Amino acid sequence: MAGRQPLAEGLGGSPSRRSFSQLFSQPSSSPIQLRPVTSYKGEAAVIFSREDADRLASPFRWALVGKFSHGRPSLEDIRKFLATLNLRDHVSVRLLDYRHVLIKCSAEVDFNRLWTRGIWQLGRFPMRVFRWTRDFHVQKESSLAPVWVTLPALPVHFFDKHSLFSILSPVGKPLFLDAATAAGTRPSVARVCVEVDLVKPICSRVWVAVEGETGFWQ
Repeated sequence: MAGRQPLAEGLGGSPSRRSFSQLFSQPSSSPIQLRPVTSYKGEAAVIFSREDADRLASPFRWALVGKFSHGRPSLEDIRKFLATLNLRDHVSVRLLDYRHVLIKCSAEVDFNRLWTRGIWQLGRFPMRVFRWTRDFHVQKESSLAPVWVTLPALPVHFFDKHSLFSILSPVGKPLFLDAATAAGTRPSVARVCVEVDLVKPICSRVWVAVEGETGFWQ
């Protein structure tokens, strides 16, 4: 009977060995490069650029923070509750501290639905939802809030999404139109959900005009 032949390296048997340089020369999945150590007031410091911070925060652009002020259900119960909402895509839930959970949405439509509701009731536990930002801290309340803005008697040809977003950009960051506005089935008034910073002055009206023609306040 013929003797057994050794298995080809890397296909079975003992795993193939790689050199030290091979182990540490694999492509990095990080969106930023390693930052050098500097000093701040005589102590060690690492300073990130704003661009780096934005890149690191990018995967959390549709993330929310759920806050429980009077007790909290288990993470499993929170996940089960979210599953009953028939959301469009995957949503993950992670614990930040005893009162706060991080809710990371995969779809913008789910993010908008969860955020604009404001408060969700999970059994006997109310959960207030606000947008995660990269300056979020569990001991600091977010000043960002979704607000529905109405534009009564707006000429119907301005019901275009980009037109409405342009008109309301001085108010805040336009997020989405309500269903009737998007479908054009309620020409008497347009409604747009806008992200506003409650600690800053809010623009109360906007002048809308066509070049060379009379405009109007909205």
